[in-house]
Amino acid sequence: MNHLEGISAIVFDLGGVIVDLDIEKTRKSLSLLLGHEQPEFYYSHAHMPGFSDYEVGRLTEEEFVDTLQKQSTNGTSRQDIVNAWNAMLVNIPEKRIKMLEQLRKNYRLFILSNTNAIHVNRFENMAPGYTKLSELFERAYYSHIIGTRKPDKEAFEAVVLGSGLNPETTLFVDDLIANIASAQQLGFKTLHIKPEQEVADFLLPR
Repeated sequence: MNHLEGISAIVFDLGGVIVDLDIEKTRKSLSLLLGHEQPEFYYSHAHMPGFSDYEVGRLTEEEFVDTLQKQSTNGTSRQDIVNAWNAMLVNIPEKRIKMLEQLRKNYRLFILSNTNAIHVNRFENMAPGYTKLSELFERAYYSHIIGTRKPDKEAFEAVVLGSGLNPETTLFVDDLIANIASAQQLGFKTLHIKPEQEVADFLLPR
């Protein structure tokens, strides 16, 4: 299947699509700092104090770290918390960088990511050969900057209105089916990247 037929722009999620994630690493790291087991928090939000507010910019980085530091064992530094929070951000494979380099010759490329300032500071510096990952894209839409997150329609509308996109000629790429479903309702073409699938296999000729 040619996912790029009739497409003029591509909107990428980051975690699980461009950036390899290992959420268990952050869960284990936080468990050590907080002195108790952390539940599966990342996609449920309910278990992480302040995380939802932090991800949409209602809580500052300092306030978020303070919240976790107050719950941590004695001697836990702010950097310890930052390191634990970033532990889930594993790698950006070079083949995905090459994919983006090829695609940007013919398509407008964008990021739409549910993220936060701590993670942005980390993954922006993970792209081999680039000062910032976002240099490979026309524009990055981060949830904590735009004040809304996927799958809320306002997140997609921020990209459409901010960059003058036509959803019918825009491919949205994400690893979470709820986000894919929301994008489809708004008229986007979509590509769902499932666990163990490689996005470059779908978007580059073999």
